[in-house]
Amino acid sequence: MRWVLLALPALILPLCAVAQEAAMPVRRSAAIQVPWHWYRFYPWDYSQWHNAARSVQGWTSEVRPLDLSTTCLALMHLPERGLTAQTEFRPDLPNPNVLGTVEDVPRTMDLVAFRLPRLVAAARAVGLQVATIGVGESMMKSDFGRRYLAEAGKPPADDEASIPRDMQRWAKHDKDLYNLPLPVDDRATAAVAPTGQETWLRGMPEVLRPQGNDLVAQHSWQLARLLRNRKVDHIIYCGYALDECLWFEPCGMSDMKRRGFMCSAVRGGCVAIETRESCEGEKNLEYALWKTSSVFGYVFELHELTSALRAAARPSGQR
Repeated sequence: MRWVLLALPALILPLCAVAQEAAMPVRRSAAIQVPWHWYRFYPWDYSQWHNAARSVQGWTSEVRPLDLSTTCLALMHLPERGLTAQTEFRPDLPNPNVLGTVEDVPRTMDLVAFRLPRLVAAARAVGLQVATIGVGESMMKSDFGRRYLAEAGKPPADDEASIPRDMQRWAKHDKDLYNLPLPVDDRATAAVAPTGQETWLRGMPEVLRPQGNDLVAQHSWQLARLLRNRKVDHIIYCGYALDECLWFEPCGMSDMKRRGFMCSAVRGGCVAIETRESCEGEKNLEYALWKTSSVFGYVFELHELTSALRAAARPSGQR
């Protein structure tokens, strides 16, 4: 009996470890072959002086393996623009300010309805980790959010060098940029506006809603811890807007690069904020893809990545 008691820790600890591993999602450890795109910043021809960049080689690509076990497909801020004619374009729409102040609505509706569903479905089919990131409080209070709050743990200590944000000044800045109308009376919208998780997900196709082993994260430190636990070090971003939120908002590329993650983007899977000068030809999106390649990681083409994932999901005899 004494021998059994002494041996119990040696027996129990491995069993606990197995149970902990079993609680984590099982993911396929495999690589797919897909073109990686990047911008070549060479050679410079200084005989053209101020126009020396005219000689650089520019965009190129090479088919390389993409390790599915260390990669995450991140969907950022899509539900905030997950609009349909039924949910947004109506007299009692829940967010009456958006149509007059956000110019991306038609492009993001196209993104949500036609471009991303096949990519996300293909990613899940091969076990690629999918994450919905930069979410609001309502999502974190949902079943998915509560699942990961405990795993992510307590937030890190605040930066002592930070200063309090002057909310009135920032509100003035927003009004200067977007001429936001006065807030709608809460009593007038309470009867028509959905609440909780439905507010965040209205108008979203089912395939783009978190499901299965998908992650959700509100803050960069949460996302970093969740991905670290799954040994993921490469995030491929889709969503709105590449030249603002996907770079600078919580869970965006700037924060995640500082934490050691490579951050790439999907051409055809992102929308940028366009201006009067850039909207024809989506010039800001082109700039944002170039900048992503030069600072954060690589660019993947939507159809190439989707096709490679779909091929990997098919039985070997059907490829």
